[in-house]
Amino acid sequence: MRTTIIALIVFLIGVTGIANAQSVGDYRSNTAGGNWNAAGNWERWNGTAWSLPAAPPTGSETITIRATDSIFVNVAVSISGTLRNQGKIGGAPSLTFANGGMYEHAQNAGSIPEATWAAGSICKVTGYISGSKPNNLNQDFHHFVWNCTGQTANVDLGLTGGNTIHGNFEVDATGSVRVQLTSPAAILTPININGDIIVRGGQFSTNGSSSAATIIVNVLGNITVTGGNFSVSRGSAPDVTFNLYGDFTVSNATLQNSGATRINKLIFSGNGTHNLSFSNVQYGTTGTGHFTMEVAAGSTLNLGTSVITASNTGSFIVAPGGTVATGHADGLAGAIMCTGASNGGGNSFSTEGNYAFNGSVAQVTSALMPTTVNNLVINNAAGVALTQPTTINGVLRLMAGVFNNTVPFTLGPSGSISFEGGSLLVTSVENEGTIPQSFFVEQNYPNPFNPATAIRFGLPRESQVSIRVFNLIGQQVATVFEGKKQAGTHTLAFDATNLSSGVYIYRVQSGNLVESRRMVLLK
Repeated sequence: MRTTIIALIVFLIGVTGIANAQSVGDYRSNTAGGNWNAAGNWERWNGTAWSLPAAPPTGSETITIRATDSIFVNVAVSISGTLRNQGKIGGAPSLTFANGGMYEHAQNAGSIPEATWAAGSICKVTGYISGSKPNNLNQDFHHFVWNCTGQTANVDLGLTGGNTIHGNFEVDATGSVRVQLTSPAAILTPININGDIIVRGGQFSTNGSSSAATIIVNVLGNITVTGGNFSVSRGSAPDVTFNLYGDFTVSNATLQNSGATRINKLIFSGNGTHNLSFSNVQYGTTGTGHFTMEVAAGSTLNLGTSVITASNTGSFIVAPGGTVATGHADGLAGAIMCTGASNGGGNSFSTEGNYAFNGSVAQVTSALMPTTVNNLVINNAAGVALTQPTTINGVLRLMAGVFNNTVPFTLGPSGSISFEGGSLLVTSVENEGTIPQSFFVEQNYPNPFNPATAIRFGLPRESQVSIRVFNLIGQQVATVFEGKKQAGTHTLAFDATNLSSGVYIYRVQSGNLVESRRMVLLK
């Protein structure tokens, strides 16, 4: 009796497991070869058993093509549910995957249907193990997902360039090996991914072939790696470039490339701000631990407090017109520690680049920042200290906090200071350029201002200089400078924190020469 009860319990568990794997209304194929619109080629789950339906599936259900079956799509079908393929699907030009509809390729080889993949549709491969890859991967999809836990061989998806993934490309699992977008021999034009690349596990790479070629991948969204391995290239010969137009986030994952003598790099290419966030990032083994990154002209890369460690033997490049910002207390040297020993040509920080410091604790600029820069941005209420004498050819933007310029900076011929809420510790600043032929005083900038502004003037010869501020009834309210200045152009900061809003007159006197201008303080 006891044996019978145990057997019954085991049987019921088995039946329950089967039932729980299905939902009422699910379809599955029931023919070695037949048309979609023939109800007799299908079975439908009624809650307890599979039975012949009154009509074929509409496309809104969960539909399975069994491994021994073949279905020909002889009518227009729109899939808004899930179509799981273990067998064969023909006539696919009549097949559309609608918004929210998913195709799951649950077999090792076979063919993915050549279908219309509407915005919001998903193509998901779960059954690949080794050998021949599924056919028809070389088409435009919306979202594409690779999740093959049993995979034992690298697979090249065979994208030839000109292909577009209109949504996200996601990698969840690749077994112990990797999935690759293409091979250099197949590539024709750039591969475009309009959404995000998301790697949660497994190994993703653009390529793995050693054939010589140039591969370009454009990613309009973000790259987010929360596990596994992300590589720009795992081939020894190709030059591979990723143009990224979004953010780059890596945590608990590995970055690497092969081909240390090739140009393999990720370029932050979008006009605007990219955010980089690294946490517990590892780099590849000997010879593959290089991951080169470049900030292109017009792009701003905000590093936050992330650190690119010395384990990365790749290069970090700031191109002319590119901007890099860091919140690290040790400035650029604390944030960017990669060695530049292999791939990318070595670390390079352009003197025509822009550098920003936006931390929440006191920062130094560090000796890694070049001694000549274009724009320099100080946006840290806790303050930023200049590490080495620096020439600023663009704009020094003082957005927040005190810029400790005890180590002096010099404004280039076109350099200027923009007071936007921050201040200078030392208010007198020297300008490069030719000695002016005559005495001049420029309009203060910014104007109106709150609470600081810059006063710029030129001296044809060394002289005693006096700069004073008066209210509209002629009362002196401040002395900006009193002393000797050499011939040249000079910029002085005026902080009006202690004054009330209104119109003021500043007067610059050099010997017997005097010029006055109006300025407006708006609080």
